[in-house]
Amino acid sequence: MQASTLTALKELALHCARSAGELSLARMKQPFTVEYKTSASDLVTAVDKEVEKHVVETILRHFPDHGILGEESTFAGDPRQFDTLWVIDPIDGTTNFVHQQINFSVSIAVYHKGEGLVGVVYDPSRDEMFYATKGEGAYLNDQPLRLERQVKLEEALLCTSVFWNKRAEQIGIDLIVKKLAGKVRGMRLLGSAALEMAYVAAGRLDGYVSLSLNAWDFGAGRIIVEEAGGRVTTMTGSPLPFDRKSSVMACNPAFYEELQHYLNLTENDMADNGAT
Repeated sequence: MQASTLTALKELALHCARSAGELSLARMKQPFTVEYKTSASDLVTAVDKEVEKHVVETILRHFPDHGILGEESTFAGDPRQFDTLWVIDPIDGTTNFVHQQINFSVSIAVYHKGEGLVGVVYDPSRDEMFYATKGEGAYLNDQPLRLERQVKLEEALLCTSVFWNKRAEQIGIDLIVKKLAGKVRGMRLLGSAALEMAYVAAGRLDGYVSLSLNAWDFGAGRIIVEEAGGRVTTMTGSPLPFDRKSSVMACNPAFYEELQHYLNLTENDMADNGAT
């Protein structure tokens, strides 16, 4: 892909993320409806849908021949039919948006034939823009991010949502991670996977582990972590897909092998119990 096209994609992704964040902040100050998706803990608001519609329309005005895979499914076409695919989450961390008004983010990624080109994660409540372009590094508000600090596993601050996943109990991953919590320096949970992965790229967290995320949850964060020099794979060490659910392990490369060895999971463990 030409450098000029890549730059245009990055600039549009940054523009969409910022305008989406500004829209979410504006709507947060007004009354909005909250609905359940699958349970009382799986929320969607009218703001999620409005923000995604705004992003989709903006993208298609500039690139009408691109596909879009979004959490709220406001794109009318079939994402699988497009070489260039935008993967977006208008509000990652909707529960935080509803309850806390912080720790939510806009996640926008661009993939071409499965290759990650651009990733943007914007935290509107703190005005922090994490972004990366393939081969050009990762940045936070235009300051470069690079994971050069050598971190041992016992020194690591990790983040995980495994403890709240029912399938994790079935597989026994929850017990493994509980033991891991006693080995590392600490565990955190922010409630926005995109933001948590961006924090790994920034060195605020040293690693992130999740049993099951949607493509729009990790699509941008993956690119940012990798461009910062981190490692991102499934929990079993396989390459991440770009357009479907997957487990995710993102971390400082210094302890990647040790962390994966500690989890000690196989593809059969995950497949037999319905995890990906």
